[in-house]
Amino acid sequence: MNILRRTFFIYPEIQKPLLVQITIGLCVISTIQMLGVYLAMKWMAAQVAADISIVVDYRVLGSWKLFLYMAIILPMIVNLGIGLFIVLYISNKFAGPLFRLERELDRYINNETDTLTVKFRANDYLHSLATKINALEHKRSVESK
Repeated sequence: MNILRRTFFIYPEIQKPLLVQITIGLCVISTIQMLGVYLAMKWMAAQVAADISIVVDYRVLGSWKLFLYMAIILPMIVNLGIGLFIVLYISNKFAGPLFRLERELDRYINNETDTLTVKFRANDYLHSLATKINALEHKRSVESK
């Protein structure tokens, strides 16, 4: 399988809403996590009423704050990318068969083919739907003879 040639948007009317919902969900969760860390840092600063420079060197604290923020933000970005890839990969497993079914129905309706035969790839979902459609076509052809 060549990943560069693969079409990820096979059935956009199904896949785009899924991507939007997953993206919004991941962004909301990430925002809540970032807000939680920010509020925790503010709360800790309020608890330490003394001059913090007595306890912590600001040169070290600045680096650790940046490290803490990056340790939260970078995984969120990676999770968003991986999440979108997984949604596209999984949705292709049922969007592809629906696309092929629609294409075969169009070919049959436009008299490009005499029989309606639906075949899905071995690793796709919805094989039972293809079996039922093929059984329906077989029943129709037997009754017409």
